[in-house]
Amino acid sequence: MVKFLRRRPIAAENVFADVDPESFEAPAGKEGNVPAEAAIVESFLRKFDILQGREKKFQMMRSIAQLSRPWVPRVFVGLLADASDEIREVAARELAEREDCPLELLHDKLRRPPWYVKSAILRILGTKGKPESVRHIREVIDDPNVDVKRAAAQALGAIGGPESRTLLVRLTRDGNPYVRTAAAEALEKIVELKFS
Repeated sequence: MVKFLRRRPIAAENVFADVDPESFEAPAGKEGNVPAEAAIVESFLRKFDILQGREKKFQMMRSIAQLSRPWVPRVFVGLLADASDEIREVAARELAEREDCPLELLHDKLRRPPWYVKSAILRILGTKGKPESVRHIREVIDDPNVDVKRAAAQALGAIGGPESRTLLVRLTRDGNPYVRTAAAEALEKIVELKFS
């Protein structure tokens, strides 16, 4: 036990010393192979988790974002579960801006905890503004977490449409005042007729 505690920690600068982001590739002949891509994403996320230092992590994220590999968006989806709020925010912004954002994967992850991943996904879906996301958002409007319901209201307000209005009206009756306020503000954005 004492020997383990005396072991020197891995130097952060050595974690990626032998890894070039371009080298993360699926095995030959396996282009678009989801299991191979999943292995690449898992490997990257493990190495990213070991990396010490906020700036080094951001630098690695910037490097990965510049690649045009099919697994890159999946890495950013994985980073939505990072312990750091800042990392999650950068990952969410990157996914919201990407044309190759994997909406199906986001829709799938929206059903699973933790709450902060759901909230980040809802912000991305709101930015994307795709009407097909509304049916997936419907599944989380009764979530026990207030932040998830607020993010759902904001996403529905950004997407708009009749189904969004119906769900927002339902959220205006929520037990939490913050959720009701977010729903009312989102509803104001999408309702054409206003009564005084």
